[in-house]
Amino acid sequence: MISRDLARKFIEQVTQYTEFNVNIMDGDGTIIASRDPERVGKFHEVAYRIVKGNESIVVTSDSRDYSTVLPGINMVIEDNGVREGVVGVTGDPEEIRSVALIIKMAIETMLRYERSEQELRLRRSRKERFAYLLIQDEQSDPAELRHMAEELGYHEDITRIPILIRTKRTDIENALEGIRSGSTHTKEDISFKISPHHCIIFKTLPMATEYLFAEYKDHILDYLSPFLKMTQDDVSIYVGSIQNRFSDYYSAYRHCKWLEQRNTVECPVFFQDYIGEYLQATVPMKELHRIYYLFEKKLPPEKRDMIQEVAGALMKTNFNFPKAAELLYIHKNTLAYRYGQLKELLEIDPVASAEDRAFLGGFCMYLKRSREKDSEEQGHG
Repeated sequence: MISRDLARKFIEQVTQYTEFNVNIMDGDGTIIASRDPERVGKFHEVAYRIVKGNESIVVTSDSRDYSTVLPGINMVIEDNGVREGVVGVTGDPEEIRSVALIIKMAIETMLRYERSEQELRLRRSRKERFAYLLIQDEQSDPAELRHMAEELGYHEDITRIPILIRTKRTDIENALEGIRSGSTHTKEDISFKISPHHCIIFKTLPMATEYLFAEYKDHILDYLSPFLKMTQDDVSIYVGSIQNRFSDYYSAYRHCKWLEQRNTVECPVFFQDYIGEYLQATVPMKELHRIYYLFEKKLPPEKRDMIQEVAGALMKTNFNFPKAAELLYIHKNTLAYRYGQLKELLEIDPVASAEDRAFLGGFCMYLKRSREKDSEEQGHG
């Protein structure tokens, strides 16, 4: 349907370029806009006949033929195959035919543009609602998520992984458009802006199991590579957990946010590399206290710091002593000596025992969280 406002604006524009009188009629044959204001609101017999019939053009040469129509040309206005109204140009039909055709095409082009803009606005509104349900509402209805996804053209039975991008100076809209314009971005990749400096992309992954777990990091790096070349110093990227159900995307996004809170220096950083630490971090502090408190109290503060430092470097390098020593900027013999102290103080041997490695990882996490808690309490005090 042609809106009155749209028709009026068109008449205002067209009168700047032609002396002919132009009328625009709606689907009921009513004149909704005219260069002659007195004609607005009046019934137009020919327009009604065109809209309700099969004719595309009617030429009137004698005003006596119709009581409400002046001589001129009247043409149907169509949008997407639907008869929306009629445009009439008053004057000698032979003189105004080309003008009338141009005006008709201009109105139809304007209608297509308006419809496209309206569809885009509606999609944006739906996508904003979908984004909210996906990552902000933990109790979202899975059926509603699926329904909205179908409307937007997304399929649930596709494996995706969340990529949270944070920019420092780059406008996030520009960053997102840069990624979307890449050759490996697909129509099934769900992406949207979260804040002025954050956006999220749920990137599709190949379905083959062997590829999914063995090479998915390479797939993500290939996807981000062109973007990183342009903005590496200005962005942080956090890659969450792999999912294939919309109802689990909320948790996947939380995994990205947890990585962001760690202030990790890598770019991008993958959640899979920190699952052990994440699991320990989700254990209630009260439970950790029950397990490790007496071990903590047994140690002088400086020994706790030493254990955290040595254990952290060893676990980060998979207990490769030369690499761990490099990481700490100490000689490997010094590291071996400190590791001996660690073994003696805690009566464990993480190199020889997987169980002792798990114990040490949990203990270091407890010490870290305990220190953070003490710092928070001192700050509030």
